Order: sequence, then C-alpha cells, then structure tokens
Amino acid sequence: MQAAQETQVLIIGGGIGGLMLAAICRKLNIACLVLERSKKVTPAGAGISLAPNALRVLEQIGLYDDIVRHGQTLDKILIHRNRTKWRTLDFTCVNNWFGYPVYSIERHYFHHRLYEAADGDNTVLLDSAVVDLVDDPADRHVKVVLANGSHVKAQVVVGADGIRSVTRRVLSRQAGIDGKNTIRFTGRVHMSGYTAPIPNLGPKDLGVGNWLFYDDSILTTWPCIENRQWFIGVKVRSSISPSYNSNVRLMEGLGGRHPGPGKD
Repeated sequence: MQAAQETQVLIIGGGIGGLMLAAICRKLNIACLVLERSKKVTPAGAGISLAPNALRVLEQIGLYDDIVRHGQTLDKILIHRNRTKWRTLDFTCVNNWFGYPVYSIERHYFHHRLYEAADGDNTVLLDSAVVDLVDDPADRHVKVVLANGSHVKAQVVVGADGIRSVTRRVLSRQAGIDGKNTIRFTGRVHMSGYTAPIPNLGPKDLGVGNWLFYDDSILTTWPCIENRQWFIGVKVRSSISPSYNSNVRLMEGLGGRHPGPGKD
C-alpha cells in the first residue's frame, strides 16, 4: 500500500504499543497509519505477561477470547534466594480484585494478532524509516519525512518506536538538546526465550512461575500453555563466563529457544 498524504493519527513504530494504539483507533473509526522502518514484520522478544488493565483493553478490541485460548493464567510465583525457597506469591486473587487474571502468551503470536487487529498491510507501512518531523504552527498537520524522500501528514503524531526512539532524538535535536542515542551499557547482560513443553512438569505446575535470585544473576520464568515457560535471565557482565554458557545449556535442556545475550 502507498503512503496516504494525510491521516488523522500517525503512529511511528509497529511494535506492540504502536499496533495496540492502531487497533484502538480502528475500533473507534479513527483513521490512522503506522510507520515501521523494518521491511517485514519481525517481532522481538520471547513472551509477554498481560496484566488486568491490558486485558480489559484487549477485550474491548475483540482479542481477549483469543488470549484465553492461547495464553496461560498466572496462578502463583515461587520465589527462591539462591537454593532456598523464600516464599510463594498467590495470584489467584487478582481476578477477584480487578475482574481479569494475569495471562502469559508467546510474544510473536501476540504481535501477529495485534497486527491483524490493526488491519495489517492496510494500516502498517513497512520500510518507512522516519528522518524528520516538521511541526509548523501555520499548518494544522504535522509532516513526517521518510528516508525515501516521501512524507505523510497527520493531525496527531505518536512516537511508539521504543527505547532507541528516532522520534525522541528528532524532537531533542529540534529543542537544542543533544539528540544522540543516550543508551548506556549498565554492566548487565540478559537472555530471554520461550521453552518447549517441559516434560517433568505436570497438571499441578500449570500457571506456576519462578523468580530465582542469585548473588550475581536473576532468572524469572512465566507460565505459558502446555507447561511451556517464557523466561528472562539477567547477569552481571563481569561474571558471565562460564556461567552464561551453563545457563544456556540449562535452558536448552528445558527445550528453550533463546536469541543469545543482549546488553542493557
């Protein structure tokens, strides 16, 4: 689809936040477009846990029943400090308090469903890297300039392009603030993944997550359907060898997928 010259709402970034907003706009019959710099839809991450406030919005745009079919409720979390079990957090009361439980689901699937809810290719303009924003007080529209030389105008522009936001850097530059990427490596390395069904878990383990706090690392797991788990591990960079390799072997033994270490 060719970029329209004008729209009501223009969203920069086709991740979960951008697609969620686009799906809401579509539900409310508000014309919108999403600019995504990637040439194809490439979801990042492994899993996602959805709190009651998110589930309430997902129900309003028609996705809640799908989350129930493909997700897993979080019923409790077992907390360990090194090798000692510290306590158990009960999450079964959340539904009574807020009207919805907490659900975990594979992030790629969830991203795909949001893409469909936003009307897919009819709304999301791929290969549309933003290079500038022009907000002229004399013009009732904001003009967003793309790397290919074209532009799109909108009454409202929303930056939903993540931690490395081009939107933020452009606006910072226009405000006279240093617009360079301000992300700094904090000395931690993380890994994440989504496991295959874990064979040693049974019906009693459905809905059970884990928080494991070690002296130099943290591993959290969140329950998904069929006794799968999505997990995030964080470790101090100076102590990552050889422990990182042993953690990778552990998750591979659980049937996990992981993209390798990333830096925070």
